[in-house]
Amino acid sequence: MPDQSKQFISTFILILFSLFSFSQEKTGIADTSEVNRLNNLFKSSRSQNPVEAFMFASSALQLAEELNYKKGQATALNNLGVYHKQKGDYDASLQYYKRALTLYEEINHKDGSAKALSNIGNIYSINEDFENALDYYLKAQKIFEELNDTSRLTRILNNLGNVYLDNGQELEAVKYYKEVLDIFENSPNKKDLFDPYSNIGKIFFNRAEYDSALNYFKKSLEYEVKADNKFGIAGSLVRISRLQNAKRNYPAALKAGINAMNLAESVDSKPILMDAYSTLAEIYLHLDDLRNSYLYMNQYHTIKESLFNEKTRKAIAELEKSVELEQKEKEIALLKKEAEISELEYQNSQLYTLGSILLSILLLSLAIVIFLKFKESKKAKSLLEYQNKEILKSKKTLEIQKLKLESWNRNITDSIEYSKSIQEGIMNHNNFENNIPQSFIFYKPKDIVSGDFYWYARKGHIDILVLVDCTGHGVAGAFMTVIANSILNQIVNEQDTTDPATILRLMDSKVMETLKQKEVTTKNHSMDMAICKIDNDNHTLTYAGAKRPLYMVSKGELEEIKGDKYTIGEYYDTPHKEFRNNEIKLHPQLRFYLSSDGFADQFGYSIEKKYMTHRFKNLLKTISGRTMKQQGDSLALEMQRWQGEMEQTDDMLVIGFSLN
Repeated sequence: MPDQSKQFISTFILILFSLFSFSQEKTGIADTSEVNRLNNLFKSSRSQNPVEAFMFASSALQLAEELNYKKGQATALNNLGVYHKQKGDYDASLQYYKRALTLYEEINHKDGSAKALSNIGNIYSINEDFENALDYYLKAQKIFEELNDTSRLTRILNNLGNVYLDNGQELEAVKYYKEVLDIFENSPNKKDLFDPYSNIGKIFFNRAEYDSALNYFKKSLEYEVKADNKFGIAGSLVRISRLQNAKRNYPAALKAGINAMNLAESVDSKPILMDAYSTLAEIYLHLDDLRNSYLYMNQYHTIKESLFNEKTRKAIAELEKSVELEQKEKEIALLKKEAEISELEYQNSQLYTLGSILLSILLLSLAIVIFLKFKESKKAKSLLEYQNKEILKSKKTLEIQKLKLESWNRNITDSIEYSKSIQEGIMNHNNFENNIPQSFIFYKPKDIVSGDFYWYARKGHIDILVLVDCTGHGVAGAFMTVIANSILNQIVNEQDTTDPATILRLMDSKVMETLKQKEVTTKNHSMDMAICKIDNDNHTLTYAGAKRPLYMVSKGELEEIKGDKYTIGEYYDTPHKEFRNNEIKLHPQLRFYLSSDGFADQFGYSIEKKYMTHRFKNLLKTISGRTMKQQGDSLALEMQRWQGEMEQTDDMLVIGFSLN
């Protein structure tokens, strides 16, 4: 029997040694081949079926780690980084790429190291850390040039172009994009090369050369369709949708945007989905479909919030874990202390039995005193530990709440910033300053978004300019500007109404109808307006106003034409409101000014009084002889001097123009 035991132990040790040697030699060919097969399956399925691709990469990593197959581990880690990047989890993606780079460098695998360097650069570029992105891209470029790897070199050159473009260096970016295009067009095998068209299309798009941009975006789409790359197809469709929106071809923009959204949803690509939702929100806004615009804007922010909250949840989980760990450590320390005390008590009891009777009585008395003191000390210690625990818990809870509050605050701010971009788009997309070059706009919102805005349209030989001062400021005022913009589009662009008094009357009716304001209350939402109709054939300007005046300056003399006493959208206990037209014959010396009440109502820092209308009119007379651009600069400087460090009272909007 002993001989059998020895034989069994020897056999067992031999098997362990064989297994160890087997793993040290990177396992047998069959096992490493399985790792390579799984990694290749990831590459072939990641565009069409990302979830299945993730399972392949995870299995490849697990098997490669069991076999100590470092090349297979590095490839699987790199693939997992690609998967998480497509999903928008950039922190996880960066960690996988860096682990892959460490393993590739450890086994001196240059091709793998260059791929990992390039991928790390991509993550830094997405996070707008362009200095680090450029550093990693240049390291990757050097290796790909050494390896003569044309396919991956084109990707690096393209990425370098993206970095320069994001830094505002368009000419440098174009140089890299054209180099990529030259390599692509001269290559006999284009299948494995990077799409060179999309970024050149973006350059033309930024320059507003939309036909050229569309040509390149369509070439990009054809390339991605041939490659059956669903991510690439979705991205190309988003770009085409944005371009068609910019060209005001809204049906085509809507079709491309919805196709992009559906495709991005099918592959669970949150970054592309976020772009698709944002684009659809803008398209529906231009179509005056506020309901769908709000719906897609909300979905855009939901995805953006989820991408941010994934990081926040991780941070909160780590904090909660640390709270739990600290509590457990305290409990273990307390148990150890109690065990030590129990041991001391046991030793003391042995001494009691060995002493004499007299000594026992004395020691017993002393022990009672010590025990009472110890009990009191232990109670005080327990109370102190409990208080410390509660303080630590409160501190961690406060930190968690702080993170949550920061997350909520950031999401709210992002939503308001997005609203600001929509509001600025409403004011800028009709080219007022291009069509009337002798003009200026002084625009200074109190908050991120504003209750003041201007609206402009050209209808043949007629220009319509509207200044609107909505009730309130901030988000509430901005909501009113969206309503005003939508109604003005209906009245002027769809119904072809250009008479200022008629526009005011229709605006009043439609605002009350939209907001259901049919009686006098203290909560009526309303707006003051000034409308100018410029007839370029008859050389006349027709003005009508709802509380906001028109100022005219000629040869240093100022004339004020006051608006009617009614406010748009506010209910009056009268049969109807009457608005009057005022017609002015144009001549070159005339300067016209429209303004909200914000400039005149601003309190000064030094005297704590309002600027007032009379001072504002004197200022217009003083600056009227300067160029329009100089007049706008003068208003800004005067308000900076007057306001100083005083908080802004209201939104400010002043428009000045002259006509030849």
